[in-house]
Amino acid sequence: MCLSRVQLLINIAQTLYGNSFDHGILHVERVLNWAKRIVKYEKLDLKEDILVLTVYLHDTGRFIGEPHAYYSALIAETLLRELRCPDDIVSEILEAISTHSYSYARAKSRPPQSALGRVLSDADKLDALGIVGFLRVFIYGERINRGIDYSINHFYEKIFNLRYKMYYEYSKRVAEKLTERTMKLLNTLRRELQ
Repeated sequence: MCLSRVQLLINIAQTLYGNSFDHGILHVERVLNWAKRIVKYEKLDLKEDILVLTVYLHDTGRFIGEPHAYYSALIAETLLRELRCPDDIVSEILEAISTHSYSYARAKSRPPQSALGRVLSDADKLDALGIVGFLRVFIYGERINRGIDYSINHFYEKIFNLRYKMYYEYSKRVAEKLTERTMKLLNTLRRELQ
């Protein structure tokens, strides 16, 4: 059964991600920590091994391009089927991965339907906020040759709206605090740039 091979899938995912701070294995590990906190504070009944698999596979399609949630789901399905995971587990994980992305879920008008999907979505968004999220925007922007003005606008177009897209009360509370922190950082940066 595939759940006995969780470590193998983690190893594969670690190889695919690389070590970048913005979307690499460090991001995945932070998302997993956020997801575990959400599950704990909301007292959700989710199997930890399924949560771990979902988080580790959720961004594997990024190296292909956008929409990364779509490509991540394709890669996850291939890996999970290769390990002969039961259909119900595959379906649950794929639903969570394919609906976790803010942009892709909005474009498809398809928010997460399961607790697993909502936890992944919230955890992924929490990692886009605060000092970590602030750094991620500029690191990613620099890597894809996005100008500083574009990165600054990205906060107003997307990042500051994430707090309104949370599903769980714990996530909403934390997102408010992290958003305030992010706004202070951005305001300080804008003053220094002037």
